[in-house]
Amino acid sequence: MSLYREKIMRGVTAGVTTAAMLLQPQLLGAGEVTPVQPQQTTRTLQTPKDVVLQGSGTLIGRVVDAQGKAVAKTPVSLQAGGKEVARVVSDESGRFEAKGLKGGVYHVASTGHQGVYRVWAPNTAPPAAAKGLSIVSRPDVIRGQYGPAPGGPFSAAGQWVAEHPIITAGAVAAAIAIPIAVSDDDDDPPAS
Repeated sequence: MSLYREKIMRGVTAGVTTAAMLLQPQLLGAGEVTPVQPQQTTRTLQTPKDVVLQGSGTLIGRVVDAQGKAVAKTPVSLQAGGKEVARVVSDESGRFEAKGLKGGVYHVASTGHQGVYRVWAPNTAPPAAAKGLSIVSRPDVIRGQYGPAPGGPFSAAGQWVAEHPIITAGAVAAAIAIPIAVSDDDDDPPAS
């Protein structure tokens, strides 16, 4: 192969590689990556379960493990409209109460549990509505997330790379192109 064709092929290869790196998230449909902080919860799409409030807007519930045993001192967060409206902790019997709530849709999160609930005021709930929440806590459930474990040695670098794909692709392209360019200069015969 002639030297000219070799240079053209190297340039085309570098260009295709760079384009593939830039387009990869869009081709995979990944969209924007949003890291989940430990105090945040991941939104899930699911059919809300109906639950009726007791008394003057009190949501009663119980946290149990996979075997049905009570789980004490477990935080339970209730969110409406993306904002936390109540945070309670289960007692020794796994029971909790969130007071002062109104009817509406709530996202309930606890250790190893996430759910969407349609909460009804007393005397307005459908007949099949539950009298309270039963949350099954699964602390051993690990949901996959993008990147290394939080606080790990590569988490900050991996997060930066995920947030700056164009700069990262440029650096990778430069790492490919510069050695090629330097190599091409060495191939020229010395002038006599």
